[in-house]
Amino acid sequence: MQKQSLKFAALIVVIAMVVGAWLSHIITSTRAPAPSLLTGTILTPPRPLPAFTLQDTHRGTSSTASLANHWSVLFFGYTTCPDVCPTTLAQLATTHKLLGNLPIDSQPQFIFVSVDPKRDTVDKLSAYLNYFSPDFIGYTGLQQQIDSLTNSLGVPVMIQLAQDGSYTVDHSASLFVINPQQQLAAILSPPYQPETLAADMRALITH
Repeated sequence: MQKQSLKFAALIVVIAMVVGAWLSHIITSTRAPAPSLLTGTILTPPRPLPAFTLQDTHRGTSSTASLANHWSVLFFGYTTCPDVCPTTLAQLATTHKLLGNLPIDSQPQFIFVSVDPKRDTVDKLSAYLNYFSPDFIGYTGLQQQIDSLTNSLGVPVMIQLAQDGSYTVDHSASLFVINPQQQLAAILSPPYQPETLAADMRALITH
């Protein structure tokens, strides 16, 4: 009787393993494949964001928790940038309009993170971004706070001094897409077209 009980128990274990493997196969085979982006790379798995707290142009302060429960697009630049920043922000403003027919809770927020916090105050950022879209959010803060965020995301930033004492800031033109779980989900790379950016964002959001 004991041997039969052991055999029966072993059979149950084998059946459970087979059923588990079968269910795993079904779930894996039916899971939608990761979308193919036209202008970027999806991170698999996504990378958790580091903790940060910065001043923003909408809420007063923002932190990692502020990015929870919705999609976000981070672009790093500065208000006196001569070319890349205004061009990219204009493209993002058009992209924002193209995504306007998504449900409200699915529409991404566009965040401009200053890499020149010495000159970019909250008021200056707000006035600058309102030119492109009143919905855009600006982040600034202490230099070490900005450096911590850019270093953790791998955003290259370099100050270029001029002979007259002024300076410009070389920086990445990439877009960093954050998912509702506060994870870096994708990195989009220039050159940009609003229609292409909108298509990639739709693919990420609806996946």
